[in-house]
Amino acid sequence: MSNQNGFTILRNEQKNVVLDRLKGKKGIAYYRQGSFSEEIIWQNRKFIFPSKKKKVTSGMWVFRSVMSDVREFIADKRIKALDRLPVNFWNQKLLDYNGKITATDVNHAYWRIAYMQGAISEKTYTKGLLIKDKAIRLAALANLASSKEYQVIKDGKMTGKTIVLKYDPILQKVYNNIRYTCYNYMMTMANMLAEDFICYKTDCIYYVDKPENRKMVQEYLDIFGLQWKQLVEPSKPEKDQPINYNHEKRIKTKV
Repeated sequence: MSNQNGFTILRNEQKNVVLDRLKGKKGIAYYRQGSFSEEIIWQNRKFIFPSKKKKVTSGMWVFRSVMSDVREFIADKRIKALDRLPVNFWNQKLLDYNGKITATDVNHAYWRIAYMQGAISEKTYTKGLLIKDKAIRLAALANLASSKEYQVIKDGKMTGKTIVLKYDPILQKVYNNIRYTCYNYMMTMANMLAEDFICYKTDCIYYVDKPENRKMVQEYLDIFGLQWKQLVEPSKPEKDQPINYNHEKRIKTKV
């Protein structure tokens, strides 16, 4: 069974109203509780009930906008899958480097790339930047490629059975292309930095701190219309560990 892409957003308290309507009804429905919302699929309709948290409720529109934009984007195109690249990549020769390092972090990288590729509209992109919790934007993009597990409701009663609703492979390809475009930028800069490259992690690249290295990385990102911030004396990145760093107050932006 494929995932449902069209949906209706209702207030959280209306979830019980829908569940009550299901009581005594013959047939199958599905229920899922996610990080930002709860979902019910019934009679080929999906109902979404955002979390009661204000910042989540106010940002739920982005899921529908992203899905609508991407479906329009793929309507007259044949989407070719980009080469797969690693989300994190290290220079094995500098794993134990103890000199001065710096890093350049790309602002809202996936969101920006989705816009530049035409997957989302300028309106969605601009309005999406106003969402305070960037995890909601990321979730709206990841939603393109995610399989979801739902609890089965049979004849109005919640059961212990679950079912996985699969993703649309074309939508998954769009999302993966956004990710691999980001990693391709990182890998290209890694090659440019050569022996001064330390590692990249998703959308942040670490390297030996030299003025010429900063200039090269920053100018490269400017060429592709990516927005970035330079990190001041970042902690030495550890393999497969979270990164802690301080940002420069000044943020470089190219639109």
